[in-house]
Amino acid sequence: MSLRQVANWARQAAAWVAAWSLGLVFALFVYGVAMRYLFNRPQGWVDEAVIILSVWSTFWTAAFVLRWPENIAFDVLFANLGPAAQRAALLFGCTAFVVLMGTALPGLVDYTLFLWRERSDTLQLRLDVVYAVFPAFIVVIVLRLCFTIAALVGPGWQDELSRWSAAAPEDKA
Repeated sequence: MSLRQVANWARQAAAWVAAWSLGLVFALFVYGVAMRYLFNRPQGWVDEAVIILSVWSTFWTAAFVLRWPENIAFDVLFANLGPAAQRAALLFGCTAFVVLMGTALPGLVDYTLFLWRERSDTLQLRLDVVYAVFPAFIVVIVLRLCFTIAALVGPGWQDELSRWSAAAPEDKA
């Protein structure tokens, strides 16, 4: 099994986890609305669970499932640049993000670990566990961008550049 096959399998597994968690968010939301408005018995824990699962689902999906062109971006200027300028812009942007987030990461992790003292209001979950997804998200995005930087400085940089366009071959139907 090649590294690309493992990566594709991992992305599919992450997509299933994301889909199930969003399905659970929807089911809990419907349950919460029904309990509140049909049975006049609001369930406070449902609101908190929906919020936590929504945050986890969002960062999980962004880190492990979405490809770069699937993210919302304002790329009017980028799309009108030539390939060499696009490469330079991507190298600059990716490097700047890696440096900034790499610099901020120790403080982010330290603060997240500090939150073990606090608990969520209703479910009484430790807040370091609740917010652990954000440092994990930053680490995964920084690693992905490091791979992008390596590909952009390598001989096959055109292939990497094509993956960033909205019409990437793997996304065509």
